[in-house]
Amino acid sequence: MQALFDTLSRIGRKSHHNTNEILFFEGECVSSLLLLTQGKVRLYKSKTDIDDSECTLHIITAPSLIAEMPFFMRLNYPSNAQCMQPCEIISIHFDTFYTHILQDTQMCSLFITSLCHKIHILESHINAHNQNLQTRLLNYLKAHKDSLRTQSQKQIAQSLNVSPESLSRTLKILKNKGIVTTHKGKITLL
Repeated sequence: MQALFDTLSRIGRKSHHNTNEILFFEGECVSSLLLLTQGKVRLYKSKTDIDDSECTLHIITAPSLIAEMPFFMRLNYPSNAQCMQPCEIISIHFDTFYTHILQDTQMCSLFITSLCHKIHILESHINAHNQNLQTRLLNYLKAHKDSLRTQSQKQIAQSLNVSPESLSRTLKILKNKGIVTTHKGKITLL
């Protein structure tokens, strides 16, 4: 996969983005493939035009491609993208990509691998949303146990697409069961 990223870095245009900067909005036309080389990007949808709440679809960490499907299918962006921290992004225009990449079968294979990884993420999301909040939270805490000391409860609620109040109620239940403890807003899995 690194060979693919190196090739894309050579043929693309590098840009830097600040924390909370919007990369694109849902419905905008896709003209370039985006490669996140540094930072984290949150993909999200606004729940309604009236309500300002948001539903996080996925957190992308570098190195990773962003929005390959709409790029390949010539669709508009299906969601919004916002930098969660300072990010470096390589953008590769559609024509440049087809000229340099699609002639190389090894590069095509790496793109297929990347797309399969995104399908796996989608399957995980579908499975997670079929579980109750206690199970989802416990699975999240187990999967992210090494980074829990750096995550706020608000960030965890956002990742699980639940309100901070719902997370707080569920944490209280898990604390009473002796499964977790909290200290200064940080969660520890016991």
